[in-house]
Amino acid sequence: MKVSQKDIDEKYVNVWTTRKVNELVEKDNKGIKLHLNEKIWFDNKVGVRRAGIKFAMTKKEIEEYSKCKLDIQYFAEEYCQIKREDGTVGPMTLRDYQKEIIDLFQNKRSILMASRQTGKTVSAAITILHFVLFNKDKGAMIVANKSATVNEIIEKIKGIYKLLPFFLKRGIVNWNQSSITFDNGCRIKTDKRTKEPAIGFTIDLLYLDEFAHIPSNFIEPYYTAVIPILSSIDDSRLIITSTPKGLNLFHKLLTESELPEDDPNWNGFKSMRVYWWQIKGRRDTKLFLMEKNLRKNGVNKSDVNDFLIGEGYDIYEKKEDGQWGIFIKHKKKDELTQYKYIAQLRINDIPLGELGRLTNWEKQETKLIGGEDGFKQEYDLHFLTGNKMLFDSVIIEEIYEQQLKFEYFDIPHFNKKLNIPYGGLQFLKNKPSLFDLSKIKDYHIFMGVDLSEGLGEDYSVVNIFRIVPKTTEEIEKYKSKFVDIYDYFKMEQIGIFKTNIYSVEEVSNVLYMLTFEFFNPDNVRIALERNTYGDALLAYIPNVFNQENEYSNHVFLRYKSRQEEKKTRMGLRVNRNKKLLIKDYQVNTRKGNIILHDKYTIQEVTTFTKQDTPSGDITFRSESGHDDAIMSCIVLSSAFSHIAYKDMVDSVIDFLGGELNEIIKEKKIQFQEDTPDLMSFASGYSKIYKGNNNAPGLPYIKPGAGNFPSKGGIKPKYPPINNPFSIKH
Repeated sequence: MKVSQKDIDEKYVNVWTTRKVNELVEKDNKGIKLHLNEKIWFDNKVGVRRAGIKFAMTKKEIEEYSKCKLDIQYFAEEYCQIKREDGTVGPMTLRDYQKEIIDLFQNKRSILMASRQTGKTVSAAITILHFVLFNKDKGAMIVANKSATVNEIIEKIKGIYKLLPFFLKRGIVNWNQSSITFDNGCRIKTDKRTKEPAIGFTIDLLYLDEFAHIPSNFIEPYYTAVIPILSSIDDSRLIITSTPKGLNLFHKLLTESELPEDDPNWNGFKSMRVYWWQIKGRRDTKLFLMEKNLRKNGVNKSDVNDFLIGEGYDIYEKKEDGQWGIFIKHKKKDELTQYKYIAQLRINDIPLGELGRLTNWEKQETKLIGGEDGFKQEYDLHFLTGNKMLFDSVIIEEIYEQQLKFEYFDIPHFNKKLNIPYGGLQFLKNKPSLFDLSKIKDYHIFMGVDLSEGLGEDYSVVNIFRIVPKTTEEIEKYKSKFVDIYDYFKMEQIGIFKTNIYSVEEVSNVLYMLTFEFFNPDNVRIALERNTYGDALLAYIPNVFNQENEYSNHVFLRYKSRQEEKKTRMGLRVNRNKKLLIKDYQVNTRKGNIILHDKYTIQEVTTFTKQDTPSGDITFRSESGHDDAIMSCIVLSSAFSHIAYKDMVDSVIDFLGGELNEIIKEKKIQFQEDTPDLMSFASGYSKIYKGNNNAPGLPYIKPGAGNFPSKGGIKPKYPPINNPFSIKH
């Protein structure tokens, strides 16, 4: 029997396609009355798909549906539309850190500390929406510090859902201010802060927002009650986000999540921090010209533009709060594009600030939020207000960008001699120009050592740095801060050993192996914190492997405890010199003399703050509870004032030889001519180290102390040999 098109249309009248949906929307937009069988929207809310609708996807739509289900980032960038910074609604482009956030939220347990206005809420909304659209019979619960926060999240989810193409939507059974129910059995429910989880609601994904801002008497019992519920559900997810606020449960969970995963105190969370300066344009300087000021100084807008372009700045115009401004782009590796330098610019001897309002995003937000303490908490991510970080946010950003991957690998020679695992020992990964196992005997190494008792609390850390010449780019960037020829070199982190479970005796075995059998001991020097555990290490290390070893104490830097003392001792007493050592570390970081790459060391730099004590004194300690990695670097910074560092740099120069050697010789001559009283290379170090020439207040270091020569560099005790170690990945 022949079937007509009319028969087909009548038979499949209740099956919708994208083409039919688009025709219906166009019809509705024209004000044409719709039939009852054309009601595809839930409760007449355009964009909210009614439950029970039969829909036929095209082959292309099936492919796209599969891509979206398998790749949440694809789903976000291809199909999620949001309100953008310019006020328009359109497809979102994930910032790099937002991609990391969304990936973080796919873990079983995740915790995020993020600055305000970084797109954290929309990232969470996309994650939750993706979860309920592409699963069946799942429950997502949203809890926050107040109802306004919860409503903002649910509204973002609804807004993104309504703008999705019809083939990606699930039908809606319930759609109200506090919950959404889909026809695939998935539900999103919201709740105000409460002491107990919702009864009768299965929680497969729990999102706790503004966690640190929920009072402890609510969040602590709630968290204690909800964890067993989540743990009893296969593939459940817990997402915690917040800005910091004091040393509370959020602080505890975050800091424990940032421990190494092999640490017995690691809590199983994957974590991340996001700062305000990670958003492009946040550091740009803004100049809002004022006509009366321009007329007063006889300058016009074109003069200002031409001046800035002539000075080499990239500028653009943008309207902000109803006023057009000249925006000067900040470049990460160009100090002259920072606000503090631009504020000093003058056009016809007139400061730019005299021509209008000169500001930037940070200054604007600091005023809006009510002062520096508020800004530091909500944007710089300080747990305690009033604390001051070691460095400003510009340097912190630079340090973060230097982070590289480290890896553990088996070293057969270690396996034969050590009776303990050494999983806490990691070296740079995929950076052969800086760390190549086949060339380690040629490296010139400094190590900073900070020790603990090994009882599962504080860490023992051996931080490993290699001396290398600075790059041309680094020389250009830092040369204005250089004092002598040695500032053309740097210590760059290549490895770290970190443990809080092994005793000092066991750590001494690992340190011996690194110093005397892994690297070339004639090219290794160690800055040791001489506390109780440092004394213990110095007692243990000569006797490792039943004294069948090649130990020599020449590797330890020697210091005078007091300037009036004649005798030098191995190791450095930190307590009485801590503030001055920290100052020295800050100076050398700002000069590019010490470069960090390890994730955990960098994290400790960002949480190591200057704090007021109840007695009115000032101290430095970590807000995260651990500062062992950064303290090993601070101890190591004493080496820059030690003759051992100068000797080692000379040895590097001799080893590299060739063109670099000639360049260095030219630089030496230049320094002699420019600063004759500072340095005389012809007579070794007699002028440089006449008297005490350490950084002010540092322990007195005598030239040639211990086994160090007073000039002429370090002479290798053994000829270079090929590396005997091999890797087992």
